[in-house]
Amino acid sequence: MKVNHWGRARQFIKEHPDAESPLRLWKRTVIDSKWSNFPDVKRTFNTADWFEGAIIFNIAGNNIRLIAVCRFDLSRLYIDKVMTHKEYLSTRG
Repeated sequence: MKVNHWGRARQFIKEHPDAESPLRLWKRTVIDSKWSNFPDVKRTFNTADWFEGAIIFNIAGNNIRLIAVCRFDLSRLYIDKVMTHKEYLSTRG
């Protein structure tokens, strides 16, 4: 799987340096994965959720939320947003 828009994660890491290791581990896991559908994602990341066409990943013990869109047919994952759990909750109303 190819990860696109990694710059969004790099920006988050600049603001939250302690996020670098868990985000890089997440990225390596995604790159090494061969997913065909969301159940495949769920087998790799059992805390991942599907919401309105996006996958929400809980990273670093649920301290980081990464929202991405996956094009399984193209083997590409597009990072939409990376945020703290607190920031994520504030967007949920």
